[in-house]
Amino acid sequence: MSDAQPERHKRGFYASKYAAIPPGDPQELTIFQFYRVTLRNIRKLRDLKVKLGFRSLDGVIGFLVNTVEREGVIPLATYTMAFKKAGTRPVIITGESGSGKTTTIRSLLSTFFQERDDALDMNSRQAPRNCFIMDVGDEYTDYRKVDLGHFFSIKWEQASGERLRFVPNPNVQISQAEAATIFSHLNFVKNSGALKNWVIVIEEGHRFKDDTNLRALLIEARKFVRKLLIVTTDWKVYQDITMVLKPAPFTEETARE
Repeated sequence: MSDAQPERHKRGFYASKYAAIPPGDPQELTIFQFYRVTLRNIRKLRDLKVKLGFRSLDGVIGFLVNTVEREGVIPLATYTMAFKKAGTRPVIITGESGSGKTTTIRSLLSTFFQERDDALDMNSRQAPRNCFIMDVGDEYTDYRKVDLGHFFSIKWEQASGERLRFVPNPNVQISQAEAATIFSHLNFVKNSGALKNWVIVIEEGHRFKDDTNLRALLIEARKFVRKLLIVTTDWKVYQDITMVLKPAPFTEETARE
């Protein structure tokens, strides 16, 4: 019998021997099993054990499992996940400060503007692609900045290749008032179908969590907007009407996965 066969036999033995023990039974805490784990992951677990103050690696694994069960599993924000699998459903990019949310949005938008529509051949006319960003942090400096006056004069349906942004006032209350005006107008414009070729990005969406116009836009976005992306640290506010994704380490290759 080869070295691998006893190992498979042993696994089968454990599985059959403990199959009768139901999940949650106290006996689960007294029975130990062995699995192959890479040296890299063992070292990472040991580092976490020290940082978190656990006495065993089993305690670290239990903590990680409980954390995932409590907070849910949030997929990575690849272009395929955000624009393909999510379809026209609004998407939230969530994570702590410095986790790469804005970098992720930039990568998604870069791919969006470069990609061709799959259903069309090389000689067919591509649908226009446009983007408007509520740029709370004034970070998208390569996008054309518009004030409220210019915002209301945008020819949404006629636009092609537009990359626009509005930078709200640094004062939170004033920015919320400006945002309410913008969200209200976008709700009005969307009903005509003029946003079908637009990606709308809302940075720091948690700042506008109580805005009824934004919620109305989210609820209806899948029918009227090419894609609505919200960047926020508080994803639970919108989880019932969006797909929640977390920042991914993007390269030119992974952005298209």
